[in-house]
Amino acid sequence: MMLREGWDVHNVSVVLGLRPFTAKAEILPGQVIGRGLRLMTAIGPDRTQTLEVLGTRNLLDVLSEQLEAEGVGVATTANDPPRPVVIEPVQDRLAYDIAIPIPKPRLTHNVQKLSALNPASLEAIYDQEELEEVFRVTLKMEFATTATEVHQADLASGAVPMAQILLASITTKVMQRARLANVFAELYPLVRAYVASRCFGQVIDVEADTIRSHLRRLELQEGIARYLARKIGELTVEKRTLEFANADFKLSDTKPFSWRRNLPPLMVERTVFNYVATYNDFERRFAQFLDIAPDVLRFASLGTTEQGDSNSQFRVDYLKPSGAIGFYHPGWVVVQQTP
Repeated sequence: MMLREGWDVHNVSVVLGLRPFTAKAEILPGQVIGRGLRLMTAIGPDRTQTLEVLGTRNLLDVLSEQLEAEGVGVATTANDPPRPVVIEPVQDRLAYDIAIPIPKPRLTHNVQKLSALNPASLEAIYDQEELEEVFRVTLKMEFATTATEVHQADLASGAVPMAQILLASITTKVMQRARLANVFAELYPLVRAYVASRCFGQVIDVEADTIRSHLRRLELQEGIARYLARKIGELTVEKRTLEFANADFKLSDTKPFSWRRNLPPLMVERTVFNYVATYNDFERRFAQFLDIAPDVLRFASLGTTEQGDSNSQFRVDYLKPSGAIGFYHPGWVVVQQTP
């Protein structure tokens, strides 16, 4: 994380604190940092993001002290960050242009198939990797091996939510993980049936205090949600016929975009762009290798596809282990000469 003193925001994407922050009680680091994190829309291939915070000396002192107390390393500088470069196609390099049609997503969830999900055909949650191993062993001991209660909980009056609330929470988590919308009414009965008949390896009373004390545990709710989302994804996903959103797209149609990673920018020969968008030194060396490889005719970095600034948006959809439909953004495109 980078903190900068001052107010110059030329060509810098930052979170900027405008309050005086004369007292430490006036500011919570989570509020400032949280606003900056919400501005981030993508993570690059190096899995790194940089948040720059600009503000008064008081703000930066408070952030540094409180964040470091939480174990977060903070670097500060009074210098301006490197100015971004503009990467764009070059007309006299059209010999290195590459056609890269933009496909429409092929995968979709057919929620009508939810009715085919049979909770009785599912497996107990303590046999699934979605649940942490220690918790799986504990549940198996309690419900499958001894059928006696190992876990003890203080069940004061009103301390444990009703089963309907707990099951609704699990249902919502399933929808979020599988990225399904407007299916709560269809999904809730399936979740309730699974928990009541199969989740613990035997039929249980979801209204019982002991069961509710288990179901209120976040790790169990998350484990059930991950497992059900995966099974629902496998059941409901369908593959459509391949169609293109832009069948004629070429890299020379890419809009100019700003780049601030791994500067100064790399210039090579066999690409249609003026610079190569590299995230780190490894990618820089890879681009240099492609530029001299005898069997490579032309290539380009597609690092910007995850940001969307260039409007190239080349991506391939796939079914995630979570059951949700995700998108893979290739980082490079290479035209190779084959025998």
